[in-house]
Amino acid sequence: MLLELLNPANVVAIIGNYLDAGGPVVVALLCSTALMWLLISERTLYFWFAGPRLRKKQNRRWQEISDHRSWESYAFRERLISEVRVENERFMNVIKALILITPLLGLLGTVTGMIQVFQVIVETGASNARLMAEGISRATIPTMTGLAVSLTGVFSISYLERRNDVLTTRMAEELDVEAAMAYGATRRMTGSDMDEAEVNITPLLDIVFILLIFFIVTATFLDEIGIGLQTPQDDPPDEITRPPPTLVLSVRSDGFVMVDDARTIDPRSVTPVVEAFRAENPEGVVLLNAAPDARVETTVLVLDQSRQAGVDPAVAIQERQ
Repeated sequence: MLLELLNPANVVAIIGNYLDAGGPVVVALLCSTALMWLLISERTLYFWFAGPRLRKKQNRRWQEISDHRSWESYAFRERLISEVRVENERFMNVIKALILITPLLGLLGTVTGMIQVFQVIVETGASNARLMAEGISRATIPTMTGLAVSLTGVFSISYLERRNDVLTTRMAEELDVEAAMAYGATRRMTGSDMDEAEVNITPLLDIVFILLIFFIVTATFLDEIGIGLQTPQDDPPDEITRPPPTLVLSVRSDGFVMVDDARTIDPRSVTPVVEAFRAENPEGVVLLNAAPDARVETTVLVLDQSRQAGVDPAVAIQERQ
């Protein structure tokens, strides 16, 4: 599998597919990346080989003069250090500019991919998933490439800046100036005198937020396909209406009153019985049931007793056989 990937034909095909998916922005990114790494490689080789030779050359030039106490010697020393510093910082600003340009090119690729997706949505709606995926790919590939190139460039420029500080500091330490110089003790160059490498990460943050907005806007929701059915309503059952409690007063033929077919009382004692029933059951109903052979006087007495308790009973009189 690895040998197949290393095959030149497969490598060319992979690169071609990558360029087609990313669009022209990826081509510009690769060109800027090639230029950036060419300059980084040149600076790395310089710090490994040419830099130490230049430092030794400047040291020999310093040792060739005998006067290390005068102002002229101090100015000559500063010139030697400045020449080393200028040579060390050659192409540094170009590398920093390329590090900043690459994420911006990735942002440009994101915007072009968004435009393509919006055009697909306008022309065909959200149903053409292939064209939308092509636009999303064209947006994400330049962003990924720009981030990867910028991150590697940040580490590289940090290494080059550190090598510059070390070489300049050693150069300043080797060019000794005697303390009796006309303008006082010399001030040696240290790493704190050099400007620190500053890389603006704002474009990286912009890319992250743009990607977040992009995926939120282009997210599509698939409608579920189904058959519309009316399901039965889960209405709660109506409360069961129960009949109110009933007190049955049965007037017998012997002149007594039967209460709920449970006990017998005197007709003149009906009032307290009805009052006790209504106290326990305010919504209760009193039913007066007179036997066919019951005396009318007794029935009227029971009716009066119920009304004295504040209840107008329902009267049911059985017919004579």
